[in-house]
Amino acid sequence: MTSSEDTAADLEGYRLFQKAIVDRSAEAWATIADRYRRVLVAWANHCCARMPINEPAADIADRALARAWAALSPTHFASFPDLRSLLAYLRTCVTATSIDYAREQAALSRIEQLAQHEVVSPPCEQAVLEKLHLADLWRLLLETTMNDQERLILRESLLYALPPRAIYARHADQFSDITQVYRTKRNLFNRLQHNHAIHRLCHDEIAP
Repeated sequence: MTSSEDTAADLEGYRLFQKAIVDRSAEAWATIADRYRRVLVAWANHCCARMPINEPAADIADRALARAWAALSPTHFASFPDLRSLLAYLRTCVTATSIDYAREQAALSRIEQLAQHEVVSPPCEQAVLEKLHLADLWRLLLETTMNDQERLILRESLLYALPPRAIYARHADQFSDITQVYRTKRNLFNRLQHNHAIHRLCHDEIAP
């Protein structure tokens, strides 16, 4: 491909992103997903090689693209002068998604290690059962989330005990404003409170 062809291809790709972001075209996003999926998966594989992640690279790539779709708005598009800058942003989304997965799996691993600790005397049995309940509860909480933003808020709120303002300060690229953090957290925790499976598990944990 010649330099002029490179320029034409880059311009066509840039206009495709413009249509997807500025015009909010689902068709354009679908074309982007199809065209750049292979490179997104390659970036995800690179992250998996450097981080303790058990998630398939293809799933990381898909979630990273969904993350970009949720984060980018028409007002953000002016920040990207060319196709290269847009692809760099996608790569950042892949890395951020991989880090989120690594953190979640590390937290689950710590919980499971505690839960699998050898019982050395009868008084320890109740503590081990409580840790097993905790591991099951965390999996159930994750299954109840509906998107990356909810998973992020769940992790930051429960594992790190961070308030919404601190969450927004750490992840401003994931939310349009602080109000969205509050709204997402309120909706998530309201859904968790009305989840019958979570209620049953918590009831079993505290039942005599």
